[in-house]
Amino acid sequence: MTIQITLLGLGRTGASMGLALGRNPEQFERTGFDWRKANAVHALKSNAIDRIEDNLTMSVKNAQVILLAMPMHRVRETLQGIAAEVREESVFLDTSPARASVAAWVKEIIPTRCHYVGINASLNPRIKLEQGEDIQSARADLFENGIITIAAAPGTPSGAIDLAADLAGLIGARPFFCDLAEMDGLTAAMKLVPQLISTTLLNASLGQPAWRDAIHFAGREFESASSGIAGREESASLREAVLLNRTDLLRSLDMFLAALQALQSDIENEQGDSLEKKLEAARTGRQKWLKEYNQAGRQDDNIPGIAMPKAGDYWKQQFGFLLKHPAEKTKPPEKKD
Repeated sequence: MTIQITLLGLGRTGASMGLALGRNPEQFERTGFDWRKANAVHALKSNAIDRIEDNLTMSVKNAQVILLAMPMHRVRETLQGIAAEVREESVFLDTSPARASVAAWVKEIIPTRCHYVGINASLNPRIKLEQGEDIQSARADLFENGIITIAAAPGTPSGAIDLAADLAGLIGARPFFCDLAEMDGLTAAMKLVPQLISTTLLNASLGQPAWRDAIHFAGREFESASSGIAGREESASLREAVLLNRTDLLRSLDMFLAALQALQSDIENEQGDSLEKKLEAARTGRQKWLKEYNQAGRQDDNIPGIAMPKAGDYWKQQFGFLLKHPAEKTKPPEKKD
């Protein structure tokens, strides 16, 4: 018997998950929904899903696993839209940038007993970081040799957490465990702050009287520094994520502003040696990060996680968890170093 999984959101992440799971067709039946009809059609044609459901509410009917892979500003309305059809003991896997808030929304909005697990999927180290986020960039190996970070609230049944961990194995990644607050803090520092920095750079530059002349000087450096700017729909998503993650984000912005002020002080006081040390530390730090990022997939022994499951083994067990043990409660997930 197959596992029913619904993919809500068919951009690069959702469609790539579907493509990867499609390598085990005997284990999954993949239903897809996206507000952009063209995305859903493309996902079906590329075998990222088995069927399209145009009705949001009905898209989760009978689903045992629900993947939330949509812009942040659509998450709450989506939960409200599907609440009536979410089945008992289903598992939500959420890729949003504000997991603690979404976990609270699931508990507030969904009337049936279900389980929430936040996930963050890092890319296959062999895939270029500058690729787009749209469905045209989806690929079955997007997460291979990457790491899936998994977070759940205390009291979440171990079966739901194991489901996320074994799904990571099925798409070729390794699981790493943390708590929801830690995941949101890392998201704020590593994903939201860079986008806000790009926003600030562009707004400051575009507002300068000399911009019409400066445009001829702006080249690779400006393009690289401003590349984090969000697209039209992503702007609404970023706004929502920033406001929901404001505590962690403000802490990260304070650190950034302090570093920027230290740089400003060196320039103002003509502290050349101190300035050079900061520039060199940044250069070598970036090189080290890129080296470690690119080698991550080849350092299996150093990556926390579990062995990749054999096809079908876990899902047979998980099917029992979903259907036979609705009252099971276990201790909170342990953080693994």
